[in-house]
Amino acid sequence: MPEDAAPPALPLWRRTQPLGLWWVFPIGLAVSLYILLDGRLREAGYAMAATLAVAALARLVLPRGAVGGLLVRSRAWDVLTLLALGAGMVVLSATLVIR
Repeated sequence: MPEDAAPPALPLWRRTQPLGLWWVFPIGLAVSLYILLDGRLREAGYAMAATLAVAALARLVLPRGAVGGLLVRSRAWDVLTLLALGAGMVVLSATLVIR
């Protein structure tokens, strides 16, 4: 590639999509809902907790421009909030009494 050549332009969807990897979150929640509707309440809670943990990991390691909708406050605050919610879901799912 010649040195004076411009880098290839990004597709339109990459230039105008401000939510970044936020779409991983609703997909994980949709999977959790599917598991819940299948009658497996405990597993649905674990899937939701895993979704929150993946969102926290994405917020922790990805740059500001890539996380989009997961960026709310500071990085530490966002990660701690998502991890606390995920841990709460694990505790609730683990202690759930199903009769």
